[in-house]
Amino acid sequence: AVVSTQSTGSSLYHLARQLWADKSAEYCCRLITLLHGVIITTVSALLHFYLGPAPWHNFGKENSPVHNLVLLLSLGYFLFDFAWCCFMGSEGIAMLTHHVVSLLGLFYSIYLHRYGSEVTAVCFGAEITNPVLQFRWFLREHNQYHTIVGVINDYLFVFSFAFWRFGIGSYFLYQSMITDKIDWVVRFGGLSLYLISVVFMYSIGKFFVRKYILKMKKKKE
Repeated sequence: AVVSTQSTGSSLYHLARQLWADKSAEYCCRLITLLHGVIITTVSALLHFYLGPAPWHNFGKENSPVHNLVLLLSLGYFLFDFAWCCFMGSEGIAMLTHHVVSLLGLFYSIYLHRYGSEVTAVCFGAEITNPVLQFRWFLREHNQYHTIVGVINDYLFVFSFAFWRFGIGSYFLYQSMITDKIDWVVRFGGLSLYLISVVFMYSIGKFFVRKYILKMKKKKE
């Protein structure tokens, strides 16, 4: 199943390269990333907000078939994207570390057939801002970034990232740390991803302050 999902990501990438032959390799890779983000966010949202129960009420339980579906799809994508990033040399240490920790967490949950609720909740929190981030890149690629749509997209990305990673995410991390139903491996993985998110938030915050806050101050002066 793992090989199958990874092969699906690679196959979709090669299909995109054929359909958009005039576009760059990164363009096609980001199409796959966008598709992955939309699918995982949608399925995870249905799982946690509609089917239930909420992940902080379901710690340490066995994986359901829907949990395993999200885990396998995410694992296949991350295997593909990690290989692509390493081959292209397109990402820094923070993103590569994020991918490695994510892959280990997904493998661990699939292997134990446990912690699916916790890991898929983290997938949701991480992927919900992904489509907005990819849309930002495509706006730049099509010379539409410096428009009102680009401004709205930037604000949406920054504040949604902060809300899900450090609002809901902080509460979820706290609950996972105080429960006795989660082992130290999952706790360490969750804390590691949280700290990596701090690094990302620092870069995002610097960008937002430089592009919007400081420019607004200069205009007022």
